[in-house]
Amino acid sequence: MKKQISLIVLIAIITTIVISVFTFSEEIDNYIDENDDTKWIHSGPFAIDREQYLIGHKVFLIAQGVNPNEKGTIALVKLNEYETMTERAMNQGAGKIIKSFAFNGEKATEFNIYFSPNLSKIKGICSVEDLIGEYEVVFSGTNYKNIKLEILNQYLPGSEPLFEPVC
Repeated sequence: MKKQISLIVLIAIITTIVISVFTFSEEIDNYIDENDDTKWIHSGPFAIDREQYLIGHKVFLIAQGVNPNEKGTIALVKLNEYETMTERAMNQGAGKIIKSFAFNGEKATEFNIYFSPNLSKIKGICSVEDLIGEYEVVFSGTNYKNIKLEILNQYLPGSEPLFEPVC
């Protein structure tokens, strides 16, 4: 008799857990964050997670389905403020390279990259004023169009102490 009661209690507990997990996972699948400002911008198999970033944000780039025959460099480039639109079109990507990564589709057709625009005495990025502005993600060695983005004159909450002038 005790074994039957123990078995019934065990089955009831397992059933409760299974139902709870199923209900919880369904809620996660249907969750939509109305405050999420993520808007993926694509160029071929590459995409970044938004058009505008705050000072302190990381630029998140994903690559999915890169052709195994493709090789190149992905660079985050700060555009020169003094260039006119015509000069920018002629120079394609003229500006200051903040960070670059080589990629090889033969080695990886899917990968993630984080660009962290930070102050750097070596690169001449001395203050937040040097970070603010227009950028492009440039795909050298490919035919993919550059992806434009902007770093706004606003801090990601809590990141202000990380951006004291360095020069």
